[in-house]
Amino acid sequence: MYRLALFFIFFILPISSYPGTFTLGPGIGLERINDTFNVDLSIIKGLYRFDNGITAGGVAMFGDVNFQKVADEKRYEAIIGYTTVLQNIRISPYAFISQGLRTYSSSQPSVNYHTMTIGSKYNITETFYLDTSYRYRNTNDISWESNTYSIGLGRIISNKLSIQANFGTTWGDYNGAQYTLVFLRRF
Repeated sequence: MYRLALFFIFFILPISSYPGTFTLGPGIGLERINDTFNVDLSIIKGLYRFDNGITAGGVAMFGDVNFQKVADEKRYEAIIGYTTVLQNIRISPYAFISQGLRTYSSSQPSVNYHTMTIGSKYNITETFYLDTSYRYRNTNDISWESNTYSIGLGRIISNKLSIQANFGTTWGDYNGAQYTLVFLRRF
């Protein structure tokens, strides 16, 4: 009980005491798998960043596979992590972990997976930024271990709106290339 009380005082109370920023980001994309077939992607991501840097949220990704022998899929992830803004420096590092569920439009069973992402955002100018990241994903259910490296170029349109184009490459149990366009709305 003592540990639970300390956890509440030092972790939950500071989170609930400070307002933060909610970011909602719909997006579209294309993923090329093993140089064999394409997957059209629809994405929606929501993250809430508390003023103390703790970030929580989720993402839903829907894949329409352009290959007859592969089923369409849906992925859902719960995300928690930490982001910070370093004063007087243009770099904002971040780290996230997530737990996800991959479901199929066929009779294949669902797959649970986990990810770990580290990255940083670098402000080139007042209106443009680079976003680089590394993501590791694995599961015990199927052969789906992967390492994804990505880079994005973003344009800050206003204090509340940005647009970002991303390119990612994946190596592991499969090889792939991802291209996405994401709109980011801050509330």
